Amino acid sequence: MEKIGWLPIQSVNLEAPPVIHTRIADFVAQLAANDLTEDELCEYLVTNTLSFLGVTGAWICEITNRQTVRARASFGVDQSQFSQWQEFPLDWKLPVNDALREQRFLWINTLPHWPEEYTTLHQVNLSPAIKSMIVIPVLRIGNSNGCLGFFSNQALNPDMELELMLRTVTNLVSLQITRQKNRKTVDSASVNSLTDRQLHILSLISQKLTNGEIAEQMGYSESTIRQETMRIFDKLQVQGRHEARTYFEANKIKLGFTSKSNTPLEVVKDFQEATGS
Repeated sequence: MEKIGWLPIQSVNLEAPPVIHTRIADFVAQLAANDLTEDELCEYLVTNTLSFLGVTGAWICEITNRQTVRARASFGVDQSQFSQWQEFPLDWKLPVNDALREQRFLWINTLPHWPEEYTTLHQVNLSPAIKSMIVIPVLRIGNSNGCLGFFSNQALNPDMELELMLRTVTNLVSLQITRQKNRKTVDSASVNSLTDRQLHILSLISQKLTNGEIAEQMGYSESTIRQETMRIFDKLQVQGRHEARTYFEANKIKLGFTSKSNTPLEVVKDFQEATGS
């Protein structure tokens, strides 16, 4: 059994099995009929399109302009196993980074045991049921280079027919994300452009809380917080949490917060009125 497989980007002419044609056609129809969010795209791939491959988790990542890799969306991935999941340096030795840097289709089928070269992941304890990890790079995820990744409970061997299917799925996901991004109207960064919930999330991001910690504090799902975070980044035209924190600190007053804390001005005013201070 292969430890780690690399499949080069190339054009081949193969007769795909009927199940592949059916799954691709169904995915195309789903995209045409529904405006799926990125998390919903990952969910549909896991529960429908790629379920016959034993896929249990899917995720979408992109490279930021700071040469880091940021998670955009996921479904069925236990993020608690890798504390840097939300954003990590591109120069780290990780399967996702290798696939992105080399623009190669990466295939590992010895999980839950990681190949020796990925020492950073040796402390990540995957479920014993997970057997394979596949990462497919795509040239564009919205306005950035990115990739689509999967976990499977089957020990899948590198196969050109499956590579073609997964590459087609990845390209469809990329087109969907780009189409959604092009439809968005980017508002100016102001109190009016961010909702109250987004302002609250932005203030917690400025405190270096993770999406999971923000979700727990606010009482929402982590998926909801992740999607709201992406909307905040789009509205403020920032690349990631670091730039969002920098923007927040420079624009606290404009965003309705006190200059010395992350407390909204309205809360301060209410307290002053109540205490007569």
